Amino acid sequence: MTRGISMRDELIHASNQEELTDTEDHLSSSTYNPLTDITTLFRDSSDLASLDQLLAYVCGYKLDIEKEILKREHNYNDQAANRTDSVSELTELGKKLDQLMDDFDDMQVLAEDTGNTINKMTVNIKRLDNCKKNLTLSMTIMKRLQMLLTAYSSLEKLLNSNEDKNGERNYNDIKQMLGVVLELMQHFQSYKSIDEINTLDKKIMSTKNRVIDDIFSDFEAEIKGKTNSTLADACEILSMFGEAYETRLQSWYVNALLKDLTTIFKSSEEAGSLDNIKRRYIFFQRILNDFEMHHSKIFPKSWKMPILLAKKFCTITKEDLSEVMRNTPELNGSSAGAKLIISALTETLQFENYLNEKFQMFSDINDKSVYKFDKLISNVFEPFLNIWIDHQGTLIEKQFLEYLNPATMYRKSGVADSIPQDSLTTNKMGQEQARTDGDQNSIVLGNEEINVLESSADLFRTFRQVLSQLIKLTRGRPLIKLSQLFSKDLMDYNKRILEPMLPTRDDIISAYSKNQKEAIEIICLVLNTADYCSVTVSQLEERLASLITPDTLQKAIDFSHTKDSYLKLISDCINLILAKFDNDLQYSWREMTNNNWRLQNDVDGESRYVSTIKKTLNDDCGLIFTSLSKPAFIRHLIDKLVQMIVNSFIFNFTKLKPISEVMAEQFTLDLQTLKSFFIDIPTKAPNGSKIKSSRSFMNSVNNSLQPIISLMKVLMTPSKPIDSYLVSYFSNIKDSNFTNFVKTIKLKGLLGNELTSEKERFKYQDAFKAQLRVYQDQTDEQLSESNKFLEKLNLDPKSNKVTNFGFKTETEDSNEISRSSSASNITNFFGGGNPSRRSLFNGGDIEKNFVKTLTDNRININENIRNFGKLFKKGGN
Repeated sequence: MTRGISMRDELIHASNQEELTDTEDHLSSSTYNPLTDITTLFRDSSDLASLDQLLAYVCGYKLDIEKEILKREHNYNDQAANRTDSVSELTELGKKLDQLMDDFDDMQVLAEDTGNTINKMTVNIKRLDNCKKNLTLSMTIMKRLQMLLTAYSSLEKLLNSNEDKNGERNYNDIKQMLGVVLELMQHFQSYKSIDEINTLDKKIMSTKNRVIDDIFSDFEAEIKGKTNSTLADACEILSMFGEAYETRLQSWYVNALLKDLTTIFKSSEEAGSLDNIKRRYIFFQRILNDFEMHHSKIFPKSWKMPILLAKKFCTITKEDLSEVMRNTPELNGSSAGAKLIISALTETLQFENYLNEKFQMFSDINDKSVYKFDKLISNVFEPFLNIWIDHQGTLIEKQFLEYLNPATMYRKSGVADSIPQDSLTTNKMGQEQARTDGDQNSIVLGNEEINVLESSADLFRTFRQVLSQLIKLTRGRPLIKLSQLFSKDLMDYNKRILEPMLPTRDDIISAYSKNQKEAIEIICLVLNTADYCSVTVSQLEERLASLITPDTLQKAIDFSHTKDSYLKLISDCINLILAKFDNDLQYSWREMTNNNWRLQNDVDGESRYVSTIKKTLNDDCGLIFTSLSKPAFIRHLIDKLVQMIVNSFIFNFTKLKPISEVMAEQFTLDLQTLKSFFIDIPTKAPNGSKIKSSRSFMNSVNNSLQPIISLMKVLMTPSKPIDSYLVSYFSNIKDSNFTNFVKTIKLKGLLGNELTSEKERFKYQDAFKAQLRVYQDQTDEQLSESNKFLEKLNLDPKSNKVTNFGFKTETEDSNEISRSSSASNITNFFGGGNPSRRSLFNGGDIEKNFVKTLTDNRININENIRNFGKLFKKGGN
């Protein structure tokens, strides 16, 4: 036994070893070999010392096993005793179940015997019940058969008696008797296999057909004038026979009433031609009125005979008209054919409207149907609508001749303005137009507020009438052709009416104030009319697109070119007005450039040229603003005017370099004065206070003037020291572009010498870079790469003649203003090309103006004379 390990541990270890051995070596095995365990427990002689302890453990273990055996034996005996009682109970329960099954079998046999006994007792009763049912059914059938035979016999006698007397048939009695016969016959439909019943059914059907023939015969006699007061009952008889017989009578009766009409107005006859279509409609109205007076009460109201009659007439008429128009060669585009179609179409539309009004209240309380006759006949004209549309174009062309009439051409808002016949001249197009050369035969436009030309409103009224007529006929492809006609007429109205009205630029800059006023009034009248046409064209386009079907055709409705032409005309009118402003302001700019700014030592109020600008604008705005109909035009014109004046200022300002600090300060004051004046300009227009109070307008004026004001603030700063000048540049211009900076010092005259300019340029560039770093470090302000205003500013005099007042602009309007301004130079101003200008600015006026200018600026008289001579020398070139 191993030292340090107790006997108990050894036994446990041995037990574990036993669990790992095979079954043959286990204690419970019959081949158990104790030597194996003994060898394990006693490995050497020293282990024998623990023998007593081992024996004591084995004895204890043996006692435990014996106790377990006794316990299990006791439990087994108890279970065996209980098992004996359960078996006896189960045996007893099985016996009772067998007894119950036997009782159930006996009960089933007894029930079957009882049922057989009851059936034997009630079989006779059932037989008697069946006999009773069959007897009752037979009696009922025989009774109904007797009633059917009696009713049929009575019906035959009733029909024969009416025929024998040769009088009118009493359909009221026939209806009652026939209703009984038909109702009784329904009970014998399942017995038609019986020969007698089948024969009777055939006789009844024969009688039914006989009654139907009699009814149609009586209706035919009724149409010829022989009345029968019981025909309403005859209609009810047909209703009993079924809907097919109702439809048959309705169709026959309608065709019978329209027989004479189809004969008289046959498409191959003269009466059936388009010329006589009104007679056809009148003839039918007589038929309809006669039917309502004498025949309508015969038919049930639910049959709606007047509506059926009208619809049948529309169908027949449509077929006849279609054939007539296919076989009428006069309709192929001739004027007579168009008039014929228009006449027939007008009569047809009136007739359809007559039917709509007549049957508007036809429905009863239980019938909510709405009966419409639109297009039932008139849509036959749709394939020929192109002829009608072309004819409308011819009529509109005749209206254009009226619009071109000089006596009514300038009529506006329904007010006729007189135009003397001797005030007409001929333009380059060979058209007559009113002269505006300022003589006593000029156009009398009156003192009324200018609105729009009456001809434009009349043209759109014509469009509306034509469109309203066409959509009654169709909403398909003819609307596309109509839109093309409208577009063509609107383009013609622009080219033939509005554009020739516009005065020339010579009329705008005429020396005669009366001519200018008349020209401005005409321009504003054309402008208002063009705007009215542009807006109304958009509405017309939307209306046509909403009417046309299917929706895929909406893309074909296009007035874009038309709207563009009117927008261009509006732009031309505004440019003409700006041309007048530009021309009238030329004297102000001449005052600016001819002033000897070098002798000005301080700033003393606004400059004289600014006062002239303000006076000129006051006069022109008072004349123009009252003639414009929309505040939007006034606002747009003011924006353009401000930009034009700013550009003109820059154009003339660049001619005055070098710019001194005093000059820059004076120009700053002048610009501030102009800014305040620009903000007040809208008040010279009716309701202009709304424009003035607009934030967008204020921003627009500020954005136009602020760049040049910022430049003036830089030029007000002395160029020495250069660091202070650069700080002023960065603070006001807010860019880091050296090229733009060079433009400012050129304006101050610091780089005028070409020999030293390159060297000076490098010096300024070094200072620019150094001060830029200092400025950015001190302010942490992010400067832009380039100021757009200075970037566009061009100081080259040659380029100034091409660009817009010294700027490289991109807009078309600015280019137009540039061209008009460049054309109005000093040479033209004093040249001999325009007698009106010579009369307004003659030599005496020029001398007076210059003497006043020289006196105000305290210039030496000798220098004045030299400058005066130079000016005339320029004017002579």
